[in-house]
Amino acid sequence: MQDNHWCASVDATIQLRTGCNPLEQHGPQAVIVHADAWAPIESVGNPHDIREVVDYEVIFLAIRALEADPHAECLESSILKVMDAIFSISIVSSAFVSMHKPHVYNGQGMPAISLRLTRERWRKMRS
Repeated sequence: MQDNHWCASVDATIQLRTGCNPLEQHGPQAVIVHADAWAPIESVGNPHDIREVVDYEVIFLAIRALEADPHAECLESSILKVMDAIFSISIVSSAFVSMHKPHVYNGQGMPAISLRLTRERWRKMRS
């Protein structure tokens, strides 16, 4: 959580294909996704227009696009794709994305991963 920032949050459940781990080789599985995008309050010209705050539709559409992406299997690479979409919103200064599979490993475990990045760190990763 950040002070003096707008935060747009998106929660979605999607279906991803077989995972990277051999224990996840069960075909499409539900994945619960949570994404937060923060933008400094001073970067927003009109706080009454959500598109000027953080356009959470961009985030939602990026999450949904993972279902149609034949390369979206691993939670780790999927998180990076969502991060790319979040940081395509110019006023976003930091982001958090988490994903977990609630029904894998025959009920004996639930893989989950999350990532928190600043825009600067994201740029370094992408260069």
